Amino acid sequence: MAARLVDVARLAGVSPSTVSYVLSGNRPISEETRRRVEQSIAELGFRPHAGARSIRRQATNVIAMVLPMLSDGQSRVQMQFVFAVVHAARAKGMNLLLLTAEDGVAEINNVVGSAMVDGVIVMEVQLHDPRVPLLASIGRPAVLIGTPEDPGDLVHVDFDFAAAGAMCVQHLHDLGHRHIGFLGQSADTYAREAGYALRARSGALDEMAARGVPPVWSPAEASPAGVAEAIEDLFGQDPELSALVVYNEQALPLVLDRLAQLDRRVPGDMSLVAICPDDQAERLLPAVSDVALPAAELGRLAFERLAGLIAGETPPSTTLLEPQLNRRGSGGPPPPRR
Repeated sequence: MAARLVDVARLAGVSPSTVSYVLSGNRPISEETRRRVEQSIAELGFRPHAGARSIRRQATNVIAMVLPMLSDGQSRVQMQFVFAVVHAARAKGMNLLLLTAEDGVAEINNVVGSAMVDGVIVMEVQLHDPRVPLLASIGRPAVLIGTPEDPGDLVHVDFDFAAAGAMCVQHLHDLGHRHIGFLGQSADTYAREAGYALRARSGALDEMAARGVPPVWSPAEASPAGVAEAIEDLFGQDPELSALVVYNEQALPLVLDRLAQLDRRVPGDMSLVAICPDDQAERLLPAVSDVALPAAELGRLAFERLAGLIAGETPPSTTLLEPQLNRRGSGGPPPPRR
């Protein structure tokens, strides 16, 4: 069987990404490491794919963005990421190829194997993402929007979702609430281990526990029936609930609708704070206090990091944006106990 890049890495005692960088020249590598890799290539008779060999010689001025279009995805937020990358790429004279398959592994292999792109940006990152080991071995620069459990040497940009969840609970607790619920993403989102959903939930529930608040939460499908079921579940867990943290951009307007149907005024009977795009929160009635999700900034940063890798620079391996709370008309003290 023909030698593979991972075989070269194992023999040389380095990571697959280091072998890729030796082949591509996209990052400076020490002479000692380069010598070991080249010796292993010769010993194993490894033949790099033509696409990997061509990185030094030519550029396509095209980057790929891997964005699975999932049935439970936050499509409006996703498009903010895409538009930010498109605008940043066009400003540099580059084009964007959007890959939308749920898995993405085959598509990445296809575009990289045929030397169609100069680099790859990956979204909807899971804690144990099957695309991560592939990206470490493809011989093309890659940037993650999100953080897997073990990113290895991959460059990634992210938002501190755990801190955002905690900040929402802190805000409501400071207003006097001691019965707070977390209404989250769909059950499927948690099942596939989407990092952003798990970290926001953990941040909120950990903060509740730290402040002596019962840790109450429920997933929610973004439909009237799904939101009604989630709110019923939350009140079933804590009938004295007086405040909600909502991290489900599509469900947020439906939450306000359902509370109105239950004759629970916001903020008189129920206070709300959301993790969502700022422009959406301020358009609702009432305008909702939020920790703004910086989708456009993350998209722009991801492109900048990728452009740096393509140019042979060494950008920071991790960039984590800090949350910021915007107070509006959806928060107030808890109602008097009946």
